[in-house]
Amino acid sequence: MSENKNINYTFKILYALGIIFVVAGHCNGGGFSIFYEFLPIYICFNLGLFMFSSGYFYNSENEYNIKKYIVKKLKHLILPLYLWNIFYAGLIFVIKNFDFFPYISVNLKTIFIDPILSGGQFALNLGGWFIIPLFVIHIINILVRKIFMLCKIRINEIIYFIISLIMGLLCVYISNRGFDADWFPILGRVLYFIPFYSLGILYRKYEKYDRLPSILYFSIVMSIIIFIMFLENGIPGVSPAECKFNNLNPLLPFVLGFLGIAFWLRIAKILEPAIGKNKYINIIADNTYSIMINRLLGFMIIKTLFACISKYFGYFNNFDMYEYKTNVLYCYFPNIFSQLLIIYLIAGIVFSVILQLIINKLIKNFIHKY
Repeated sequence: MSENKNINYTFKILYALGIIFVVAGHCNGGGFSIFYEFLPIYICFNLGLFMFSSGYFYNSENEYNIKKYIVKKLKHLILPLYLWNIFYAGLIFVIKNFDFFPYISVNLKTIFIDPILSGGQFALNLGGWFIIPLFVIHIINILVRKIFMLCKIRINEIIYFIISLIMGLLCVYISNRGFDADWFPILGRVLYFIPFYSLGILYRKYEKYDRLPSILYFSIVMSIIIFIMFLENGIPGVSPAECKFNNLNPLLPFVLGFLGIAFWLRIAKILEPAIGKNKYINIIADNTYSIMINRLLGFMIIKTLFACISKYFGYFNNFDMYEYKTNVLYCYFPNIFSQLLIIYLIAGIVFSVILQLIINKLIKNFIHKY
């Protein structure tokens, strides 16, 4: 029981919500709306939410042993990324013989270099692009703090956040000026997400002041969103993966991202007493890495079922075989029932979780045996 006291179940819910939004974002909303009309997925608050949560759980004790911290991040972030990349390289190499993804090359560059340069080079592991910026931000943050510690300078978290936000604004400004060098997304993704990570650290420090009544809290958040809707004639979208921000005011992507985080953080706090310890919520929250990487393979299984039924049983005649084999984001649903997209949402999550649980079991048995 004492161990459970150290678990932050509010953030378990937040992680679960965040990954559901990520999966839904790649299957046209997942067949239902979770407040998308005001906080659409394409403002990318879901990815900012993961950066925010990572910052929230940053432990300053790590500054006393940076080597151990970096090794830990390499083990938990980079090593799995490359193992999954090798797996998907093999999978793509095989299915290319059946005319799947003919535009994808399997070579040493796509296996070892492209995860750093672009990410998602094997289509089915598209979500892998997010891991490198997360790792780099972890390392930048602790190195900066270590330098300040050695200089015996105490970091002011508000100033640290403001500097981080300026870096993010610089990313959006440079992108809007048309800078499109091939290497820019590598730097741009890091610059864009740093403010979200720093916000998590800042919030953790001042979380005790988050006591505004929920009615007033949501009224403020919604008022700002509605004001932006009138100002921008809708809710504008961004693409941090490609560092494309549609010539928006540089501050706007961060305001929208912060609002999305604020909204769902309070929802998570409200839900925590009721479902915080729900085992399914916790399973999803504990397997966000696998879901981030493998969700599209879960989608592919569903599409393959539709393809087989279309080809061998004569149903679903409007199934597009070419899109199925070439467009990883193609999500077929029979007739006009877009609600059936929820099948993809469930499959992307359940398949990824089961896959990770099997791997964990195999690793545990291997360690026990040897």
